Amino acid sequence: MTRREESLAALLAVHSVFYRPRRPFVLSSGKTSAFYFDCRRTTMLPEAMPLIGRLVFERIRGAVDAVGGLTMGADPIACAVAYYSQTRGSPIVAFSVRKEPKSHGMQRWVEGAAEPEARVAVVEDVVTTGESTLRAITRCREEGFRVERVVALVDREEGGMARIAAAVGEDRALALFRRAEIDAVWKRLRVSRAAGASR
Repeated sequence: MTRREESLAALLAVHSVFYRPRRPFVLSSGKTSAFYFDCRRTTMLPEAMPLIGRLVFERIRGAVDAVGGLTMGADPIACAVAYYSQTRGSPIVAFSVRKEPKSHGMQRWVEGAAEPEARVAVVEDVVTTGESTLRAITRCREEGFRVERVVALVDREEGGMARIAAAVGEDRALALFRRAEIDAVWKRLRVSRAAGASR
């Protein structure tokens, strides 16, 4: 990992990993797990936003005109990338895919600054089965966007990224971190905190 990746991984491990073995979490897939990733507790942190913006931007620069995904997990990621892209002189606009169409006004599924036929990157905070990301990809295509990249912060390594890669192409889908990488950082920090408390 680069220094910036290590910094973001540490923030995710500290703020977004929840462990509850006696009362497992129910995931959106319906499965249960002792571990739960609430990435919004990291993606909305001031110190995380520049890291997210840069790391995702570096992976989509030159390939897309817009970045977004299913609200609300994708929203802070897309906005961080849009802001960072402006500082680099290569602006990428942000958009958001609704879970339900707006019931009034323009009644859109997709909100934001993306233009028709734009090349887009779909972003996601955590991928488990990939279902929510695939829904976002479908909505983007229905809007006439060309999905050129998919970037997730964390791949839970439960098959979701493979499904996404099958939908967009193997070389167009990636995750910044695998669950095993975040788990390793979380365990290391946990041991370090325990050692500090025992002194």
